[in-house]
Amino acid sequence: MEIYTLLSKYFANEATDREKAEVDAWRRESADNEKEFRALAESWQLARRTDASFVAPDKEKVWNRIVGGIARLKPVKTYSRSFIYRAVGIAAVVALLIGVSLPLLYQAVSDEGHRQMCVVAPAGQKAEVSLPDGTHVFLNSGSILTYSTGYSRDNRSVKLQGQGFFDVTKDSRHPFTVLAGDVKVLVKGTSFDVNAYTDNEALEVTLLSGRVSVLSASTDRLIADMLPNQKVTVPYDKGLKPALQTCDAEEEALWRLGKLKIVGETLPEVARKMEHWYGVHISLHNIDVGKRYWMTIKTESLKEMLEIINLITPINYSINGEEVNISCR
Repeated sequence: MEIYTLLSKYFANEATDREKAEVDAWRRESADNEKEFRALAESWQLARRTDASFVAPDKEKVWNRIVGGIARLKPVKTYSRSFIYRAVGIAAVVALLIGVSLPLLYQAVSDEGHRQMCVVAPAGQKAEVSLPDGTHVFLNSGSILTYSTGYSRDNRSVKLQGQGFFDVTKDSRHPFTVLAGDVKVLVKGTSFDVNAYTDNEALEVTLLSGRVSVLSASTDRLIADMLPNQKVTVPYDKGLKPALQTCDAEEEALWRLGKLKIVGETLPEVARKMEHWYGVHISLHNIDVGKRYWMTIKTESLKEMLEIINLITPINYSINGEEVNISCR
């Protein structure tokens, strides 16, 4: 188990005797480890304080201190997903204690004199973040939003891996840009969804309100100027052309409201969405690819959803941690 996951359990008094011994051994390995432990322990205690002398706005300072401390433990020159996830264990628990609404991690990474802030939605969970200009972003499961500490009114640019819904603060003179894969989405104030999961066949941009221009990230070639209730699909296969079509944009972005709409999709398509929704990996065997499904996932558990599918199309399934196997009967 990674040390930061152990630390989160240690501070929350949920660690077993063996796990406590592992933490104690790690502390004895070096003076830096002990110093780090004491700093995180102090911040943890501050985060749990409820007395009147502890003013609520200070919670954000505590959060920044914890995350900033984690960032300094192993400085890197470029963004590393594995580095981010090493710290998720402790940061998620601290976030819950100090009032951050969802288990997400802000991670600072060195980059040529600037700091890159990364917001991570762990697998099977969602996250929300407000950017410095007031722009609000929802992140779907397993997604990462990256932006520079230089983000400002004059430089409103972010990078997205996975899926995000953006409600952008209007500023006609300073465009807001999302870089996702080979696509650049350019807006001045609007709400839209970007689905850039790389296990899909294409990247999709769906517009709810305002105006959006979708361009090639490498050449700035215009792919589409979009109007509300339109969706542009940009295939990852370079041999296929982008397509612009009308859609129910609100339905496409229902995931941000805790609902996942499935309309006339095959079992492989349903399984792919369930993988993101629940943070699991689904293997399909002997399936009927001609069968279509219509359903809405709200608060149903993974097992409940599998039972619903079983009622529609008889299946056998097994769940082993994050591994799920489905076969048609």
